[in-house]
Amino acid sequence: MNIIRRRSFQTKLVLSLFSVIVLTTLLGYFLIHVAINRAFIDFASRNFRSQDEVFQQVFANFYEQNGSWSGLGRLLARNRNPMPLVLADESGTVISSPDHRLMGQELSNKELSAGLAIVVDGKTVGTLVRPEVARWRDPLEKRFLTSVTVSLWIAAVIVGVVGIVLSILLFRQLTGPLKRLSIAAGKIAEGKLTSRVEVKSQDELGHLAESFNEMAASLERGEQAKRQMIADVSHELRTPISVVRTGLEAMRDGLLEASPANIAALHDKIMLTTRLVNDLQQLALADAGQLSIHKEAVDLEEVIERIRTTVGVDLEDRGIDLRIDIPADLPHVEADRHRVEQVLLNLLANAARYAGSGGTISIAGEVSGGMAKVSVCDSGRGLSEQDLLHAFDRFYRSDAARSRESDAPGGAGLGLAIAKALVEAHGGNIWAENAPEGGACFRFTLPSA
Repeated sequence: MNIIRRRSFQTKLVLSLFSVIVLTTLLGYFLIHVAINRAFIDFASRNFRSQDEVFQQVFANFYEQNGSWSGLGRLLARNRNPMPLVLADESGTVISSPDHRLMGQELSNKELSAGLAIVVDGKTVGTLVRPEVARWRDPLEKRFLTSVTVSLWIAAVIVGVVGIVLSILLFRQLTGPLKRLSIAAGKIAEGKLTSRVEVKSQDELGHLAESFNEMAASLERGEQAKRQMIADVSHELRTPISVVRTGLEAMRDGLLEASPANIAALHDKIMLTTRLVNDLQQLALADAGQLSIHKEAVDLEEVIERIRTTVGVDLEDRGIDLRIDIPADLPHVEADRHRVEQVLLNLLANAARYAGSGGTISIAGEVSGGMAKVSVCDSGRGLSEQDLLHAFDRFYRSDAARSRESDAPGGAGLGLAIAKALVEAHGGNIWAENAPEGGACFRFTLPSA
């Protein structure tokens, strides 16, 4: 068993098919051989039946005229061809046979019962037995059956060889893609994520190769995203930490006064770093499916009005007009109130950066497909195709947003990623698009309560 286990998959397949071919060939030969023998015996029996009745009458007349079987041998010797029948006397002893080895032997009751009895004056004086019953066959019959047997064996060998050759070719077609897939999987395991498998068919193996390539591409994208994320996190943390370190060193050396204003500036940088770490922690929990969500029936209109109270003054100071259009019949949603507020605050912070001074932000609600849909739109210049593709990627910053203040909410490029994670954790969906009248719109859905 260990030897078989160490063999390749192709070898196992070939050996399995070879065994099946051999067993099938032997079984087929046996069944065909038995069928031919039976058919030949039936044919011979039907062919000799009428002939047997003629010989039965001839031998009955001979015995009636001579009173015994004496002189039968001389009569039969006149024929060039031996009589294709076996004749036994009243005791069952063979007195005439085409096979001289049967002369003088006694036939069994079973063999005698299968023959034709020769009756003279109501007395059985002999029995005619067919050759196959008397264990003898004509040489012509033997040659015919031998020829059939040889032909069967030749056909079996040819079929077996052709079957094995075709199976090897077929298994190469099957195992070739698997070998290539195994090699590519080994390269992926070694960290070579650019490895791909050539797709040469549209069958199951071809679909498997396509799935493998998609998996490898996903791993490659994930690895690139991880490296980019590490680089972005390092960059985002380096700036505030450097500012805090420089400020503290300057205060220590007496170059900077430890005034409340300077300490407050350093504190703001520390809070920025803390917010970045908290954002990363939330995304890590969302990726692990461990984000804390406490659902309840939430009135979106009430949540949005509270947000207006929170950020309305700041938006007004920046010259941004906030408009809210929430229908009275908008159903409550099954959600975490604080998480929904966080989503809306992140979207508002993003919209404020695009709208700019003198711009407009509108929040609208409606029912869509049995779910509540909320839209946050700005009057900015809209999103490019690149922005639409990567808007929710972590640390992604569009050109229009690069001039934002480093301490603005979501300044590290995580606000939209966190909003996406929170909405999806509620079983909703979030997406970005450009409004027909201009500007960008971020829309999300939440399940109704």
